[in-house]
Amino acid sequence: MSGSIVCGENRIVTDVAVTRPGDGERLRAPAGSYVVHLSGEQTGGTLAVVEYAFPPGAVGAAPHVHHGHAEHFHILEGEIAFDLGGTVMTAGAGGSVSVPVGTAHGFRNASDGWARCLFLLTPAGYENYFRDIHRALEAGETLDTARLAKLRARYRTQTL
Repeated sequence: MSGSIVCGENRIVTDVAVTRPGDGERLRAPAGSYVVHLSGEQTGGTLAVVEYAFPPGAVGAAPHVHHGHAEHFHILEGEIAFDLGGTVMTAGAGGSVSVPVGTAHGFRNASDGWARCLFLLTPAGYENYFRDIHRALEAGETLDTARLAKLRARYRTQTL
């Protein structure tokens, strides 16, 4: 849903994007699933919000570097171990991690149960990588390390 906001006598016209519970775009992941709650198409390219749920012990992402966007994580459930350039830090439900452009990182589910987190991508665009993964899985492709690196490279992301 989108629209404009009117405030008192001052009219402020802004595109507003609203995603209601259950409205997100559901995508398959190599381990678990993604839900795109807000995409660049909805935010003028400024932000994407993607939820990721993945099973115990699963690697969410091998170490990589984004050269075109920052990635911010908010943990909703479980514990996630982040490899931040050789330092490992664990964040639990309610915690957040902000990874600036150009910073090496990877992460895995360090919980005994499923973990869920939000990716806040600034600017937007990397949500299309998750769409590419979904399409590849739906087509029956094997997503090995080399294939994932090739998909990431489309979005100025380098696999380490």
